[in-house]
Amino acid sequence: MALPTPNPFRPGAGRVPPELAGRDALVSEVQTSLDEVVHEGEGGRPVIISGLRGVGKTVLLNEFVRTAQDSKRWIAIKLEAVAGNSLQLPLARAIHQELRSLMTTGEVAREKLMRALAAFKSFQVKVDPSGTYAFGFDVEPVPGIADTGDFQQDVFDLLDQLGRTARDLGMGVLLAIDELQSAPKSDLNALNVALHNLGQDPRPVPVSFIGTGLPSLPSVLSDATSYAERLYDYRTIGLLEDAEARDALAHPVERRGIVWEPAALDEALQSVGGYPYFTQACGKHVWDVSTGTTITRPDTLIGIQKARDEVDRGLYMSRWDRATQAQRAMMKAMAEDDDRPSAIQDLVIRLGKSRTSDLSVSRKELIKSGHIYAVDRGFVAFTVPGMADFIRRRIGDLESRIGD
Repeated sequence: MALPTPNPFRPGAGRVPPELAGRDALVSEVQTSLDEVVHEGEGGRPVIISGLRGVGKTVLLNEFVRTAQDSKRWIAIKLEAVAGNSLQLPLARAIHQELRSLMTTGEVAREKLMRALAAFKSFQVKVDPSGTYAFGFDVEPVPGIADTGDFQQDVFDLLDQLGRTARDLGMGVLLAIDELQSAPKSDLNALNVALHNLGQDPRPVPVSFIGTGLPSLPSVLSDATSYAERLYDYRTIGLLEDAEARDALAHPVERRGIVWEPAALDEALQSVGGYPYFTQACGKHVWDVSTGTTITRPDTLIGIQKARDEVDRGLYMSRWDRATQAQRAMMKAMAEDDDRPSAIQDLVIRLGKSRTSDLSVSRKELIKSGHIYAVDRGFVAFTVPGMADFIRRRIGDLESRIGD
């Protein structure tokens, strides 16, 4: 029987954990920058947060958006880039939702919002001619503003008008985009140019941008626009240090009046390896099997195995099953390097190929699907920590599925 109080751990994609361990400095720095934007009425440098899957990028983005919304000082716009789809419709949908909400805050705000509403209408006419995102009252588009059909020009106009409106309201605009590496190159170029041009004004409008994505995101942005390497404030987050992982496991249970037996906590720390996603899964399952006010080592061993089985079935096996036979063979060869980057030349030898070009199709498709990323020229690595360990542990099961 599980412990009687609610489970404090929250495994799952993008779910805010009970303890943002190891991210305090980054959260504080970004939040300070956001506060300055509203206080000064001027935009700051756009931020990019990159890292492997499951290290908490989406969690941080959601936390910044939630804090902005709770403060009532931001026009907070959040969307997720999806491979193969333009950013334009998701952006229109997110802006529409936020402006509709703001229109309910009073007559004064409604009058000041008319400029932004008109600019949005111009943008909408081009990206959503069917008028899906109507406001329920007449708003006339403004000729010459966000209506060219050129996303690069129109997104600049739209953000500029939103920023001017926000300044009139004593607010800021926060544009947050998750999985940014999945956006089309042309859209990334348009976004880069728009943010660059906004920042060139002597008094930039109060627009803040935060984008998150895989470790490849900085190079993807630079490939879209050469000066992107200087445009953004790049931040990388990774696995938790031992002390941070200890806090992530210990503090949530302590707040419920429960403690870990020292040997049990050490066992859990060794198993999670600093991986935030697995830390939450481990904590959740250990809590579910524990019954007293002290979490014991036997409870922990059972919980660890349950967590590993769950993550194997979900996170890891689903990625394996989505890969082709050739892609699986390449991932199996990569697993010999553990979580270290694999040299393409080594993979060629392991797979009995003649040239690096023999792996180019599998490499390209695995990168496109988000299974791996290019660490450097001639090197690739898994986007999910622990994938190599999973392949090695389950190699017998996986080889029986090669032909699936």
